Amino acid sequence: MRRPILILAFAATLAATGCGSSGGGSTSATTPGQAAGNNGGTPSGGVTKVSMHSIQFDPKTVTVKKGTTVEWVNNDSVNHDVTKRTGPGPNFSSGTGNLGSGDTYKVTFNAAGTIQYECTVHPGMTGTIVVK
Repeated sequence: MRRPILILAFAATLAATGCGSSGGGSTSATTPGQAAGNNGGTPSGGVTKVSMHSIQFDPKTVTVKKGTTVEWVNNDSVNHDVTKRTGPGPNFSSGTGNLGSGDTYKVTFNAAGTIQYECTVHPGMTGTIVVK
């Protein structure tokens, strides 16, 4: 009788801590004061996707309109993150190295300007968002 209770307690503990897994989920953040749109400056209020693969952001630079969301998708076999370096509006970060393969992270931009961002896990993995 005691064994099933211990097993249930252990399972509940694993569920609460996430089992130590870093992949398979989706992270989303809506950051007020910033804006994003589609690649090439196409007017939108929708979503622009940036892929993370081969330890790079693709495309490296996106030009977007205010009010659109940028969604980063980790299509790599290693963990990445998305962290603002410079630019208008509030800071944003997906959390150091917490985007596993298949994970996503979103930020909506509402202020015009140029935003530089990086993967803090991989020096040199940088990107730019130009908001118009």
